[in-house]
Amino acid sequence: MQEAERLTKLPTYVFALLDKLKADERKKGKELIDLTIGSPNHLPPKEVVDTLKKAVDNPKNSRYSSFEGSPELRSAIIEWCKRRYNISIDKNEIVELLGSKEGLVHFSFAYLNEGDTLLVPQPAYPAHFRGPILAGAEPVVLPTVEHNGFLPDLDVIDKSIADKAKMLIVSYPTNPTGATAPKEFYEKAIRFAKKHDLILISDFAYAELYFEGKQPISCLSLHGAKDVCIEFHSMSKTFGMAGWRSGFAVGNAKLIESLRKIKTNLDYGPFGAVVAASTTALRIKDKYLEEMRAGYQKRRDIMVDGLNSLGWKVKKPMATFYIWIPVPSGFNAMSFVEHLLHKAGVVVSPGIGFGELGEGSVRLALVDTDDKIKEAISRMKKAGIKYNE
Repeated sequence: MQEAERLTKLPTYVFALLDKLKADERKKGKELIDLTIGSPNHLPPKEVVDTLKKAVDNPKNSRYSSFEGSPELRSAIIEWCKRRYNISIDKNEIVELLGSKEGLVHFSFAYLNEGDTLLVPQPAYPAHFRGPILAGAEPVVLPTVEHNGFLPDLDVIDKSIADKAKMLIVSYPTNPTGATAPKEFYEKAIRFAKKHDLILISDFAYAELYFEGKQPISCLSLHGAKDVCIEFHSMSKTFGMAGWRSGFAVGNAKLIESLRKIKTNLDYGPFGAVVAASTTALRIKDKYLEEMRAGYQKRRDIMVDGLNSLGWKVKKPMATFYIWIPVPSGFNAMSFVEHLLHKAGVVVSPGIGFGELGEGSVRLALVDTDDKIKEAISRMKKAGIKYNE
């Protein structure tokens, strides 16, 4: 039984190895503090859960969803995008998704052919390069580094490479680094995409997970963006609905229609009860979001202050619930993950899982309680784990 070549071309999936390591430690009776997967542990709003429960009892929601999507959800998305990000969109500029990851990967199949290239900043969310590889394309890595705010330098990209590429992916706030992008960067990215006839993909999954009142801007809120841009949104991080698999894409009508076209051949859209709950979520009062952000900001402060007490010099990220740190001297990403696991029972994600340029760093996800994060720091201290360059 021979796997398709598209699977053999994928980079090694280090998170599968990590799952095995965690399972082995748990068999030994070790209690782990797992800060790997970015699965939020804040609960969805009560009114959203109540809507879901009621909708499950509605017989129509057990039937297939409409390819055209829900008029009620589309209206809620239009209102949400205008209110939160000052994006003006029409109903034909929206497609419902089974989470933003699904949409990102399927969009690759809608536009990328065998041998095509695209521009991908790195370190990156794995779907940004794995989806295109599955579609037969070749990602061209745009290096990003901390001293440049983890922003790719579009000015240094060779013209022949830019002209050949079909897409440019940007994602701010960024997983795994927690970086944000200023208006000027998006304006440059829009001009760059138009100049080189590129599709501009904006992954905006962490739009609402920001701190100290510094709200990220949407690429689509800027003049001319809709000519080239499609933007992906997620209910997972915003409303604690990661397991519900709900999201949406908005933007250029032609790009949206192409994504819808490929989805009509692959699925029937989200479960009707989840659609109803998502509609409710997008219309709730902002108090829920404010409390969610305050909770993660507190965890951020606990973790960063704790790491810095162990020798790191970590700056507090202004968005996402991730902390991206260098590994101590003498380790690579995976060996430090194993060292931290065996010595302290704390599990983090190796940077190499976010592309080759993630080597030398690890990502900590703030997806456990304040007390558990404090305990993680305490365990590291007791195990003698500290940072040295």
